[in-house]
Amino acid sequence: MVELIKVNLERECEKIINYLDKKKAWELGFIRYNLFKRMIIHITKIKSLYSVRKIFLHLVADEIFLKKKNIVRSYLYMFRNPSTPKINKGSITITFD
Repeated sequence: MVELIKVNLERECEKIINYLDKKKAWELGFIRYNLFKRMIIHITKIKSLYSVRKIFLHLVADEIFLKKKNIVRSYLYMFRNPSTPKINKGSITITFD
């Protein structure tokens, strides 16, 4: 029987953001999920791949990581520099009378 470990998502995300900010991870550019997975495991000491993926997806949803589609139907991710503002993607309609 597999025992699920409850993870304090917000606390773990805060630890990850602080660590990556101190290491200036945005200078790495776009890299694979596997490398971020290793970093998250190192920072949080969580070995459950399900929990690590859940934390990572939470950070992607909060736009902490930027996501770019790769040529081979996979994605690359980049840690967003916290000092840069978030960009709201949307359309603007301008009408002239």
